[in-house]
Amino acid sequence: MATTRNISVTAAAEQYYNPELVKLIEENGTKPELALQHMGLTDNDMIIVANTLRGKKVVKKTSRQILASASTLSSNEKEEWTCERCTLLNNVSMNICEACSLSRPLSRLNITNCDAPASTEWGCEQCTLLNKASVTICDACAASRPSPPPSFNVSVFETKDQSQSDDDESNHAQDKPSTLLELDLAANHIEDEGIKPLSYALRNNHTLVTLKLEVTQITDDGVRYLADGLCYNKGLQELNLVYNTITKDGAEHLSNSLTHNNTLFTLNLSHTGLGDDGMRALADGLERSKSLSTLHMEYNTIKTEGAKALAGVLRKNNTLTTLNIASNDIGADGTEHIADALKKNKTLTTLNLSGNQIGDSGAQQLSDVLKENNTLTTLNLAACKIEDSGVEYLANALQNNRILATLNLSSNKFKEGGAKHLANALRNNETLKILDISRNTFDHSGVQELVDSLRHNTVKHIFVDQVPYVFPLSFHTDH
Repeated sequence: MATTRNISVTAAAEQYYNPELVKLIEENGTKPELALQHMGLTDNDMIIVANTLRGKKVVKKTSRQILASASTLSSNEKEEWTCERCTLLNNVSMNICEACSLSRPLSRLNITNCDAPASTEWGCEQCTLLNKASVTICDACAASRPSPPPSFNVSVFETKDQSQSDDDESNHAQDKPSTLLELDLAANHIEDEGIKPLSYALRNNHTLVTLKLEVTQITDDGVRYLADGLCYNKGLQELNLVYNTITKDGAEHLSNSLTHNNTLFTLNLSHTGLGDDGMRALADGLERSKSLSTLHMEYNTIKTEGAKALAGVLRKNNTLTTLNIASNDIGADGTEHIADALKKNKTLTTLNLSGNQIGDSGAQQLSDVLKENNTLTTLNLAACKIEDSGVEYLANALQNNRILATLNLSSNKFKEGGAKHLANALRNNETLKILDISRNTFDHSGVQELVDSLRHNTVKHIFVDQVPYVFPLSFHTDH
């Protein structure tokens, strides 16, 4: 009978386990969508999610199993070692996991008698220097001392058979390729460290199509990890980073990934605070992208210089079809840059400039675009401070335009004069299908003139004061 010996074990880290998350993932089964938004998930939970993307079944290990697997690694000369946190196979030359930055198990595994004195040194995770226990910053590289690892007690290894039984029970469950197409992680407590394991999973996962990370706590470092994964990924088509904090540095990393990635179609960077500097940093990648077709950049305080950078993108990019730059700080000067580029652009079909202060001067610049551009089918100029003279410029352009199908001029400042200009233009226009002129200041006579002009026109929907009129209808003066 084997002898019993009490020992104390200090491990690098026990495997993190969230039973509720694991249960939800298991219940989701092979469904193509996994909705994990608003669950209070943290960085540690991203290890479990990343393993799911890698097709790895997440199982809780006992302390004996963790010790046994580490001991096996020490007795065998292998070229790889398994991270106890995220299960990544790392090269034997690495002391820190490439995916989650956990220390190599044997580098911090310490098996001693209970009465053995505590260690008087700690190893730096960055440069491996042994520092005195009394210091909290590495003497060589100034890296912070790692948090004390968790400890646990192992009472016995009674027999070899017992250890083997535990290992078998540990659940070497058969891994299956991931079938997920959409992963929603919105509104969780995910910080930059949580993106590391997701980034590694994206390198090798080629089935996920949509990743939603809006309203998390990702900053430039997290974007850097994500961008690294995108450089290798060959499946992701939509990435949502709304309401995260991205500055010039993060934009540069994204820009680099866009030059290497050939599958991403939709990128949503609204409410990220990019500003002009971030827009300039992102522009190079956008110019060279071979796949991106939809870009959302709302509420990013983009001004004239940022608009100028976007104009450069529109001159060189051959894939972008939808550009949403609503509610920025783009004025007439910025609009002029964009308009000049659109005169040559042959791919953009939808432009949303709503909520920018382009005024009548900006409307004039865009009217010149409508005279020359042959691809733009949807133009949103809501809440742009356009008055009667600005509408006149646009109306004159509409008389000869043969491509625009949707025009939104709601929430502007034009009156009866502007409505009459539109009415005159629409008597000759044969392509416009939807016109929104709600929330302006013209009276009923302006509406009636528009209605009269559209009786033999192609327009199907006209929105006035939020009430849709669908043609053909009979209108009377008392409406």
